Amino acid sequence: MDKSEYINQFDNLILNPGTRKIFGQEEFFNVGYWLSDTQNQQSACFNLMERLLTFIKEKKGTILDVGCGLGATTSYLLKYYSPADVFGINISAKQLERSTANAPGCNLICMDAVQMEFEDDFFDNIICVEAAFYFDTREKFLKEAARVLKPGGNLILSDIIFENIKYFGDWIVTPKNIVKDIDEYKNFYQEAGLQLLELVNVTDNCWKNHYRYLKSWLLKELETGDIDEEAYQLNVGAIDGLLNTSSIDYLLVSAKKPVKVI
Repeated sequence: MDKSEYINQFDNLILNPGTRKIFGQEEFFNVGYWLSDTQNQQSACFNLMERLLTFIKEKKGTILDVGCGLGATTSYLLKYYSPADVFGINISAKQLERSTANAPGCNLICMDAVQMEFEDDFFDNIICVEAAFYFDTREKFLKEAARVLKPGGNLILSDIIFENIKYFGDWIVTPKNIVKDIDEYKNFYQEAGLQLLELVNVTDNCWKNHYRYLKSWLLKELETGDIDEEAYQLNVGAIDGLLNTSSIDYLLVSAKKPVKVI
């Protein structure tokens, strides 16, 4: 699959009316962070942003949202940053059109995460929400993030590591981004020249609770007649596989570009 085909296929996924119905009006596209009182997917997505931003102690300077999707994550950054200081990049022009509407005044640019066109030492902070495993490759992205971060700058991300491509195929999870274990994953940061500060496994809070919610959501869709029994059983069977596998981990990560020592 070439790059244009990939973008078109991903646009169809993220803009699908069924997908949008699950995620709500704010146009997020991630599994979220589920607390005991979280009621819906949109609230879980707000929680995930808030949890990630706790990694940045002083919320000042510029921030880049890598793989900004439809702009919901970028828009959330405006809670702490001025529009002039918020940047977002995405390889899809169609998604960026929605991002512009959802995050007005921000600097939104069509750009590949593994070939950023920014100068060295440009950003104070970078955030990447559930997107690094899509990039060709994650390791190239981390090296680019290290390059464009200022010394002492923060990289925060939620990331999913897959041991195989069994559940999503090779267009969602490129084989180049398969990770055999946590130690291999940690080494990517070291090789990129980044200092790994925190790595938190939140597979149950995020990944599994999202799919538990999705099962209950599908049941309501069945009861209201919005989907039929065959579609319900097909989707629930796939979700049960995702809930039972031990080959997928959901991580929250905080890293920093070391300060140069003179």
